[in-house]
Amino acid sequence: MAETLVASEYEAERLDATAAWVARHRPPGSGALAELGAGEGALTGRLLRAGYTVHAAEPDPALRARLWDRLRGRARLRLSGADLAAPPPVRRRFGAVLLIDTLHAGQDLELLHALPTDLLFVALAPSALDRRLRPWLSAQQGWLLVEEIDLAAPHPAQRTLAPGSRGVLLRRAGLP
Repeated sequence: MAETLVASEYEAERLDATAAWVARHRPPGSGALAELGAGEGALTGRLLRAGYTVHAAEPDPALRARLWDRLRGRARLRLSGADLAAPPPVRRRFGAVLLIDTLHAGQDLELLHALPTDLLFVALAPSALDRRLRPWLSAQQGWLLVEEIDLAAPHPAQRTLAPGSRGVLLRRAGLP
């Protein structure tokens, strides 16, 4: 029971910090957000309550159904089954794309170049950031690192459930 309480407190802290981080760089009204890998919509709900328009993309049908049950009827919510390999079909660019704990081993990070945005928020456990994203960033020229921020510290008693979260804000190269 205490383990579940610590995990839920950690998760709430991490999601609140992530929503605040997005708001510092893209306030509500500055363009729709695409959240790839929205899961059950915990971050999506926070963003909608803050006044954002969100395209929540979740490829897993069971998670997408739970997201829909939880957030249906929200005027500024769009939902799809898109993923990194097939981003949401849009005719315009998003104000930002959020990849919050959605980059996993085996994904082709070159797909980030095709995302319909100039601003990309990525959050990962620090070890995953060092292992996956940092080497890719140093080898490519399409995205520039704007900011790196700790969103949640690891919880020592629960390293597997609460490994910490670090955010990396990327801007498409060649933009002011």
